[in-house]
Amino acid sequence: MTPPEVTISEAALGAFRDAAREAQKGEVLRLAIDASFQYDLCFGAVEPDDVVVATSGLELAMDPRTARRANGVKIDFVEGAHGVGFKIENPNKGSPIKGVHPADLVRWLEKGERLQLIDVRPEAELARARVGVARRLDPAYRSELDAFARDAKLVFLAHHSSDAQAAARSYYDRGFRNVWYVVGGIDGWATMDPAVPRY
Repeated sequence: MTPPEVTISEAALGAFRDAAREAQKGEVLRLAIDASFQYDLCFGAVEPDDVVVATSGLELAMDPRTARRANGVKIDFVEGAHGVGFKIENPNKGSPIKGVHPADLVRWLEKGERLQLIDVRPEAELARARVGVARRLDPAYRSELDAFARDAKLVFLAHHSSDAQAAARSYYDRGFRNVWYVVGGIDGWATMDPAVPRY
């Protein structure tokens, strides 16, 4: 199994190193993530089937199930109104990117819902099949979108759902929180709109 990438902030590293002084000899920091994405951090022995990640001189051990849920995890140590503690961000905990089926998207448009339908396909693909209400994501449109409120509804269209999801994720990472992708991509759209050819 490929070890997951885990990022630990300097503040968290300091807190872990302080806590390690009280750990028993041979114990390492252990991370557990259960199926409902509840977390546990403690010091304990390395088990035979553990996956061990070394980051900034700190060893982090986890069982294989946790390792599958841990890629991209960021661990920080924060102080706030509720006290101090560890903050764990995990990109694997459910996706904030939502899919919309073409028929539902058409209903949104017919109701006059405010949204941006953004076509991320290359120009050559756009020449083969266009959705009239969609706008191509070119540099000028990118600049316009950057000025939008972060709660604006952005719906991404590509040839395949996965490409649209990736585009939606990039805008989510830029702070937009109402991002969608068209399920089935342009082929999905073509199943309900015969004017749009499949390719």
